Amino acid sequence: MKKMAYYVLPAFALLGLIVGFIFHILDKNGFDSYVWMATIIIGLIPLVWKILKDIFSGHFGIDLIAIIAIIASVSMGQYLAGNIVLLMLSGGEALEAYALKRARKELSSLISNAPTFAHIKKDGNLIDVNVSEVKVGDIILIKTGEIVAADGIVILGESQIDESALTGESIPAEKKIGSSVFSGSVNKSQILEVEVIRKPSESKYEQIIKLVKQAEENRAPVVRLADKYSVWFTGVTFIIALIAWFLAKDSVRLLAVLVVATPCPLILATPIAMISGISRAAKRGIIVKNGGALETLAETSAFIFDKTGTLTLGQPEIVDVIPFGKGKNEVLRISASLDQLSLHVLARSLQSHALKNNIELSIPTNFKENFGEGVSGDIDNKTFFFGKLKFLEQNGISISKDILDNHANFQAKGNIAVYCGDKNGILGIVIFADVVRPETKNLFSNLKQRGLDKIVMLTGDKKSVAELIAKELGIDDVHAEALPENKVFEVEDHQKQFGKVAMIGDGVNDAAALATADVGISMGQHGSSASSDSSDIVIMVDNLERVGEAYHIAKNTLRIAKQGIFFGIGVSIILMIIAAFGYISPIYGALIQEALDVLVILNALRVSFV
Repeated sequence: MKKMAYYVLPAFALLGLIVGFIFHILDKNGFDSYVWMATIIIGLIPLVWKILKDIFSGHFGIDLIAIIAIIASVSMGQYLAGNIVLLMLSGGEALEAYALKRARKELSSLISNAPTFAHIKKDGNLIDVNVSEVKVGDIILIKTGEIVAADGIVILGESQIDESALTGESIPAEKKIGSSVFSGSVNKSQILEVEVIRKPSESKYEQIIKLVKQAEENRAPVVRLADKYSVWFTGVTFIIALIAWFLAKDSVRLLAVLVVATPCPLILATPIAMISGISRAAKRGIIVKNGGALETLAETSAFIFDKTGTLTLGQPEIVDVIPFGKGKNEVLRISASLDQLSLHVLARSLQSHALKNNIELSIPTNFKENFGEGVSGDIDNKTFFFGKLKFLEQNGISISKDILDNHANFQAKGNIAVYCGDKNGILGIVIFADVVRPETKNLFSNLKQRGLDKIVMLTGDKKSVAELIAKELGIDDVHAEALPENKVFEVEDHQKQFGKVAMIGDGVNDAAALATADVGISMGQHGSSASSDSSDIVIMVDNLERVGEAYHIAKNTLRIAKQGIFFGIGVSIILMIIAAFGYISPIYGALIQEALDVLVILNALRVSFV
């Protein structure tokens, strides 16, 4: 059926039921039966067509019993009972369609974020062309803030390139003549001239898009929860119906068995629970794209976390200031005053840190920047330097052996040490690092309490840095220096080991892995739209603990949905046995099923509160 039919059919069945009752009350010569019969026959057309398509495609659904009950009611003249069953069945279909209407979007955002144009240098002129026209050997110019249009080699200029979406590295890479740059990365500072070495269609960014599409196409659809119990329940129903027939040779008794067996509680339990679960998640800033994602998440046994921007903040922060002679605040004042005129990514963190600590900055004079190396300038009529150790050494500042030894230790820990000094020596060291989110340890503890078997860290970052972060968080399973295609392989490998796997990430480099995992969860507030598009669940607030909340909501949703299913199965079997002995008529059976539906609906709505 088309999507609109999911909502039109129950409205039509309800209208037919009401009009028939009006004629019944007015006692208009049996017009009530004609209305109910016409409603059933018209309503059966799309239902039978759908179920035939399902059967021919190899899909056996629980609603087959309901279809048989409706057809039997028409053949036996039990039109009111048939109309009630039609309303229950089509209403369940409509609710399920509503629960799943947030179907996965196309990967339009990922594709739209790919570079679309390039500035080509030709005969001394700069020409803007469509990226598809860029050829190997062309010289392209990358302006500040622009996405690199194609993979290539820098032939002129120095700049910082944000490759975090491709590699997971939080610190922008410094690019000089001879450095490689990749399509999809972002130029953060100075203009670069790049010689193209690959066609845009063969770039790293395009490879990621292809991986995501491939993973999307290969993902098997989630089977409707109630259908998992359909085969044996249908078998039990037909056995009891045949017993009823052999006991009394009464077709009405057989119909009564089929009507009370109509599995509307089974059909209703899952979509209403899923609607409630999706609604509750949305209130917590968790966008669930479809009900199947909640079901799968509840059954997941392993969580794989990206590091940069997911387990960590993804932005270098000041973790320590080590002063020599001057106080910490004075080292910060001098460093931030110099760096506030710099285009370097660390300058923003430094300036922000100084302002948070109410440190008043000065505007330096005679400011100079050796890009990627350091800055210098005059503050209070005195010249200061702030940058790499080598930069200070080149400016005549002596470096002691202790400082050199400590510098090696900083690098081993994955920290960035930037030095402040004047002509007399080193005044202090400002230490930057991509720090772990404060809520991460609490998240892991909650996940384990809720029954999660395995937590894995998967990152494109260096092995030494990844292992330090993993040790801090108590993660035993670490996979570092993973490219996007490696991440896909790692997800597939863990699926073989642990069954259903959830992947949590935030960058373009995570998109393929998110799509490959049974459930992809993306950090949407600071993450890329590519990761959001290829995931099933998007965390819209900057709080990793919401991943644990999503898991909790999923577990509760599935538990309550199964309660409704098993309650419906149990009560239906009891009612079938009673009907088999002739104690329930088809009409009363349909009304009892309606009361059962109300109980199932109320139970499913508990998802919003537990």
